[in-house]
Order: sequence, then C-alpha cells, then structure tokens
Amino acid sequence: MPNLMETMRQIAANERQAALPMTICFGKVIALSPFRVQVDQKLVLTKEFFIVKSGVSASSFKVGDVLILFRNDGGQKYLIFDKKGAL
Repeated sequence: MPNLMETMRQIAANERQAALPMTICFGKVIALSPFRVQVDQKLVLTKEFFIVKSGVSASSFKVGDVLILFRNDGGQKYLIFDKKGAL
C-alpha cells in the first residue's frame, strides 16, 4: 500500500501535468526518406509521431531545418507548427 505522502506527490504531479497540456520544443530534420527529426541527443522521431496540416509533407523541408514543434501531453504526438526562422 503506497504511503500517504507518495500518493499526495503523485496527485500534485498529475495536476501540474494537466495544467500544461502542450509544450513547445524544437527539432532538427536529419533525414527526409524516411523522415526523421532529432529533438534532443537521444530522441529521434519518425513520421508516425507527427501531426501536420494539409499540404505539408517531408518535401516541404530540407535536412538541417529546425522545426518548431508543439508536443502534446505525454509526448506521443508532435504538431509541426513551422520552420524556425531569423529576424
């Protein structure tokens, strides 16, 4: 049986996570066929992880592009918002 403090910590952690249903992150296109994006040193995502708007495909990007990604709660899907640009 979990102790009371551990249960309270878990409830608080769940509440914090629910308050932030999405986070912004960046990923670098490292391959087009198959489409792969490196989010951090260990995490490389394939096309199955992405949600894209109509008309967007792997050919919309080039290797080296940095993408602005919205990660949904739990990190199971990433919306490709746009390419990172410069002012």
